[in-house]
Amino acid sequence: MLGLRPWRNPDLEWSEVDGKVVIQIKHEQRKTGWKSWIVGLFLPAPPDRKVELDTIGSEVWLQIDGKRTMGEIAAALAQKYQLAPREAELSLQQYCKELGRRGYVGFVKPPAGEDA
Repeated sequence: MLGLRPWRNPDLEWSEVDGKVVIQIKHEQRKTGWKSWIVGLFLPAPPDRKVELDTIGSEVWLQIDGKRTMGEIAAALAQKYQLAPREAELSLQQYCKELGRRGYVGFVKPPAGEDA
């Protein structure tokens, strides 16, 4: 996974407020399913929702540009926060996996022949 390049979902709006990233989730962008539909009958969802990332999460978000690999981002985090490289890699993988599950980021492989 360290050779993958994460990229931000271009349909999401986000901003940086006081050094933290705030992602704006529009009602129509939320995942819907039959469970959500049933809950929506009783508890209508608010039109918009904001997700504020913590300091390190915001830093990761800002480094996700579709050019840097997961390994490069992990190395930068390890150096800045004086983490063991493996600890930074595992934490980043778990965090990005969650961002991907929520549809905030996607992942692409670098082109063939390009070093990762």
